[in-house]
Amino acid sequence: MGTLIITEKPKVSQRIASAIPGEVKRRRSGGVSYFEISCNGEKIYVASAAGHLYSLREKKSSYSYPVFDVEWAPLYEVDRSKGYTRRYISLLKKLASQAERFIIATDYDIEGELLGYNALRFACSATRAKRMRFSALTKHDLRRAYENLAEVDIALVKAGEARHIMDWYWGINTSRALSSAVKRASKRFTTFSAGRVQTPALAILVQREREIARFVPEPFWRLSARLQVGRSRVKAEHERGRLFDGDEARRLHSKLRDAKEATVELVELKESVVPPPVPFDLGTLQSEAYRYFRLSPKATQDTAQALYEAGLISYPRTSSQKLPPTIGYRQIIKALGENPAFANLAQLLLAREKLYPRQGKKEDPAHPAIYPTGVKPKKLSQREEKLYSLIVHRFLATFGEPMRRAKLSARVRIADEPFSFSRGRTVEEGWRVFYPYAKLEEHTLPRLRRGDVLRVLEVSLEEDETKPPERYNPASLVAELERRGLGTKATRAEVVDTLYRREYITGTRIRVTPIGMSVIEALEEHVPEIISEELTRRFEQKLEEIQQGRAEPEHTLEEARRELTRILENFRLREREIGEKLSKAIEEKRRGDVVGECPRCGGELRIIRSKKTGKRFIGCENYPECEVSYPLPQKRGIYPTDKRCNVCGLPMVSLPLGKRRVLSCIDMNCKSKEKYRKK
Repeated sequence: MGTLIITEKPKVSQRIASAIPGEVKRRRSGGVSYFEISCNGEKIYVASAAGHLYSLREKKSSYSYPVFDVEWAPLYEVDRSKGYTRRYISLLKKLASQAERFIIATDYDIEGELLGYNALRFACSATRAKRMRFSALTKHDLRRAYENLAEVDIALVKAGEARHIMDWYWGINTSRALSSAVKRASKRFTTFSAGRVQTPALAILVQREREIARFVPEPFWRLSARLQVGRSRVKAEHERGRLFDGDEARRLHSKLRDAKEATVELVELKESVVPPPVPFDLGTLQSEAYRYFRLSPKATQDTAQALYEAGLISYPRTSSQKLPPTIGYRQIIKALGENPAFANLAQLLLAREKLYPRQGKKEDPAHPAIYPTGVKPKKLSQREEKLYSLIVHRFLATFGEPMRRAKLSARVRIADEPFSFSRGRTVEEGWRVFYPYAKLEEHTLPRLRRGDVLRVLEVSLEEDETKPPERYNPASLVAELERRGLGTKATRAEVVDTLYRREYITGTRIRVTPIGMSVIEALEEHVPEIISEELTRRFEQKLEEIQQGRAEPEHTLEEARRELTRILENFRLREREIGEKLSKAIEEKRRGDVVGECPRCGGELRIIRSKKTGKRFIGCENYPECEVSYPLPQKRGIYPTDKRCNVCGLPMVSLPLGKRRVLSCIDMNCKSKEKYRKK
């Protein structure tokens, strides 16, 4: 009998197998690879779970609500598109029959612990196992984890299971309630999506939408003067800033526009110290990746996970901003120095006698902040290359010296009116040498003294108006969810992505669609508890208490069942009113999705999303009698137009192409597309 090590992904299996001493052989069974290690007469099997192999389902299928009777089942039974998971479960069952000892080596977080434990108890029919805990997939980290096995964190398993069950309760029941309401009002079945975090997140966006709609711009004026200061030209602003009285603004401009001189009244030169940045936690990485590369939080999370599985960075789903000395600062920097892209920067740090990174405030008991392992990349995609470079530069920058900035502030008087300006420059680059992404304005600081007279080149009056609150973007929405305590570091990006997939929101400067607005309006009018942030946070706190071993999951789940039952009883009383509002929004959306007339039967061609695959295409409303259909690119922002193709006469749609939009015939084989095919 031997030992079975259960991993999360096939790539991780290979890394763990290569880290354990012994003779390693790759085997295959049922089309799935695993590894067999011979070590001191013992057989060690390393096999992957390929992500979650088990999912929750209703014990007795129904379409009613509320429903709370759930059970774990193989994923391939719950989701037909996950048929491949059957092979992984079969392999684990086979290897479990040859093992007497089990080790869980999935990602050490709430999802990984539950994923591994479910594979252990359902596929392997075992309940006792040891745990490999690691934060990076380097040979050193993995071997140390194997040689220092821990116990399975049962509190983490309980918290993970409770979170899945609670999310199932909320998601299934509220989604069924919305769908039932529409069916009752319109006799038409439409699938709706709601969730414990998803719906409050949508409500945040709706609130911002209302703030923007209510906003009434107010005109204001700014007075500025262009001054000749030495060899430079400087823009000075009137110290009153925005002037909301137009008559007064014009009077002041009339008084000043012919002025030729400005007298310096005050000069201050100050130096400031800017400390190095703190290490990346997942949220900060997502914000920076969006700022510099316009990567969505979900894309950043997925790309970071790929870098982690390649052994290039530490575990990314962390909330820590601290780098412990145990990771080996000098060894990592030395290894990074072997990469020509970072060699010069690494040498600057290695020349120091001691290395101390700047530590942030946030901590994570399971993992340190995100850091590069020092393993040299072999082949990366463009996106992976960008993110990896950002992570390496951030890591190196945390060891940098403070940056020193000089700022000159001056107040001048023009015809008795006070103006001021400031100029800044970097005196010592410090950590910015290591982090080229931080861009700052650099100016020559003029030599000025009180009493100096400067030449006025022009005094101008600019009219503007106050601006509404900014729309959220995907990264700022994730940050807002974190600030409000909604969701977890691992789930927030998925929540935002789900809102896009359900077509509740659109655009990178997020706008709520009419259907998204209607969902929130209907819920807040009739059952506001469903969108309550306070309720969501309360249960988030209870899940945290389960994870800390201070609460039992059954008590929390019982409270969730009572709360949800009460909410849904109120919902059922108002089902028709809710359904009527949603049905109206659906009809408006349907009208907006009409592309044109079907060339075969004369029916309406619509943009449709396949219930089976989730992909969008153009199809005839008279299906299945009429099977006319046209494929569409699977990207957001495809809109009907009133234009027709001048080659074949079919309708045209508007498509995003880079930073611009183009008109395209819906027939991919139309001769009008020849020029694009040639390109």
